[in-house]
Amino acid sequence: MGREQRARISAELARDRAGLVERIVAEVHAEVPAYRALHGSQLAEVRAITAWLVGRSLELWVAGATRLPPEDVERLRGIGRSRAADGRSIGAVVRAHRVGSVAAVRLVSALAADRLDAADVFALGELWLTSIDQISESLTAGHAEAAHQLDADLERARRAFLDDLLIGRQASHGAIRDRARTLGITPPDPAVLVVAEVGDAPSGGSPQSATVSSGMELLARVEPVGAGPLVTTRSGRVVLLVSPDDADRVAAVLDGHPWRGCVLEPRTLTDMSAAYRLSDGALETAPPHAFGLRGLLGEADACVLALLNGGPVTPGAVRRAVLGPLLSEANAHLLETLRAYFREGAATTAADALHVHAQTLRYRLRRVRELTGHDPHRPWTRFVLETACAIAP
Repeated sequence: MGREQRARISAELARDRAGLVERIVAEVHAEVPAYRALHGSQLAEVRAITAWLVGRSLELWVAGATRLPPEDVERLRGIGRSRAADGRSIGAVVRAHRVGSVAAVRLVSALAADRLDAADVFALGELWLTSIDQISESLTAGHAEAAHQLDADLERARRAFLDDLLIGRQASHGAIRDRARTLGITPPDPAVLVVAEVGDAPSGGSPQSATVSSGMELLARVEPVGAGPLVTTRSGRVVLLVSPDDADRVAAVLDGHPWRGCVLEPRTLTDMSAAYRLSDGALETAPPHAFGLRGLLGEADACVLALLNGGPVTPGAVRRAVLGPLLSEANAHLLETLRAYFREGAATTAADALHVHAQTLRYRLRRVRELTGHDPHRPWTRFVLETACAIAP
């Protein structure tokens, strides 16, 4: 059969292109689950793409071509990008085109098989086999490009959201809630702020700058169970916003070399700017021995450091952060014991001053450590406790 006969059959098929397209789309709709939920403008777009591919295939068959030209390949990449933006999986999109191609071949055969010779059938088969390969590759490439861009855009938006919390740009619960809804995220509230940096280099140099990828790796190791953690970097440090349920898991991952960090108590999202200043200032000013074996500063450490360096903290906040349970009436004797121990400089003389047995005094000091988490016998934690005692009423 010559080119003219192929053109006549193509023209006949084109006259009923709407019906041909409808039958192909119906088969895709029935065979591909992801396409069963499409409606309205989405189905109209599927019909338009199907009509274009059927028309182009027939044009190329008439012309004797064996593959799609570059401009068609680029259009298919664009379709792949659009499907990524729609949220359709690439597997479903590629399968839809395969099902549609098979349906198209079957329909063409039913309408014109008696007028096609072997050369025409082989030519059409070769074109469609080659085309489906090009279609799959182009759709997949476009889909991957758009998905990567969308992921990057979302990650940037999440980082910007946390950055704004840290600098106080989001000032109200309503503004925070509305922006989180726009981003499709549910940040924990209250949340725990964690600021961390890579510790000193082996040569004893300054802390190394951390990256967002470092923060993502930390979160991957934590495997969060709470609401949407967020990560960003500021001043070369990783900043994580995690739920209280995940705070201990983050601390365990940061425990010791090569990280050191500051993990604060839970706060509302509107208080994250003050929390960041407190944490960042603590990491900036803490002496090496303040980090201890775990490489971590806590709320009490950060508050004492802020008090010493003119940071955003009040004496009352320092007392509450460091002494906590000791400020209750039931534990007043423990606070009195701690003050006597610091004043006298030794357990035995403090026991004499309080008219209690030395074992009683040592027991009380153990209770202080259990209740506050600060050991009065270790240099840094003793300093933290002694500073709080000095300003306590």
